[in-house]
Amino acid sequence: MVTIKDVAKLAGVSPSTVSRVIKDHEGISTPTKKRVKKIMEEIGYTPNITARNLVTNRANTIGLVIKSGVHEVNLNPFYSEVNLGVSKACRENGFSTLTTSASNDDSLLTEVKELIGSKQVDGFILLYSRMDDPIAHFLNTEGFPYVVIGKNIFGNNDITHVDNDNVQSAYAITELLIRKGYSEIVMVVDNDVFAVAKDRIKGFEVAMETFGLSERGRVVKCEDEGESIRHMLESLFRNGRPQALLTLDGVLNSRILSYLYQLEIRIPSDVATATFSDSLLTKLASPPQTTVDIFPQTLGREAGEEIIMLIKDPNRSKKNITVPTRIIERQSTQGGS
Repeated sequence: MVTIKDVAKLAGVSPSTVSRVIKDHEGISTPTKKRVKKIMEEIGYTPNITARNLVTNRANTIGLVIKSGVHEVNLNPFYSEVNLGVSKACRENGFSTLTTSASNDDSLLTEVKELIGSKQVDGFILLYSRMDDPIAHFLNTEGFPYVVIGKNIFGNNDITHVDNDNVQSAYAITELLIRKGYSEIVMVVDNDVFAVAKDRIKGFEVAMETFGLSERGRVVKCEDEGESIRHMLESLFRNGRPQALLTLDGVLNSRILSYLYQLEIRIPSDVATATFSDSLLTKLASPPQTTVDIFPQTLGREAGEEIIMLIKDPNRSKKNITVPTRIIERQSTQGGS
């Protein structure tokens, strides 16, 4: 069995130094940390996490909170990609992750309280931002560390936020559609409560107004149910056929594509389609979808690194981090004039 002494001997340091590297002690230089961690990896040494937690009084675990009311969470690539980014940051710093979600705010708040009460987590990452959120309010009241993947909707500097510029990215994808010759554009959303939805709607509306097309574009909200989506599409194409559909995210987009197929509406010859958040859902769609790539792994990694540093230094300055986006143009928007 590989021991801490074996690591110390190969690294040319004392066992206490190895122990401090495992605890990410500030008194150990970065080169020494890298050398010791490399040797630990090469010889397969795994620290005794339970014993270390007893010493540090930490769970070395980050809780990921997914917004309540989100259906098909396990099928949404955004959450798995963000989780992957967070996990990478955590793994490099000796932390693990724990995901919590619920169908309503009360249940979600109860879960968060239980995790804190049982000391199972050291901090949280909220994968959303919205007004009057009971989870954020509780964490603020308790002074418990957390980071938000989402917009700083309150404009203060008390919490670190990691986000894209969703207004700008929605403006950019709408501008692309307009410049390709589409003017009758409908933005389809399945929620308008969270900050990300509000900002994407705003970017779309600003772009349509800028190009003098406000009267030819509109936002349509549908329920997150199959028949509701189908009836919405039937109504749209019965009462003035839109030239392009812009959806709020890749999951909603995939459902729209399915019903367009059933209604024998072809893409892009009958209608163009575009969406946000690139993934296998959009890359492998038929046809492949034009998307705004929001780099969810980068969002997760940035948030993971920030919450870990905040746990280690509660007085750390808070910041707003903006992850750039890019448009990936594919076959779904190749029908413009």
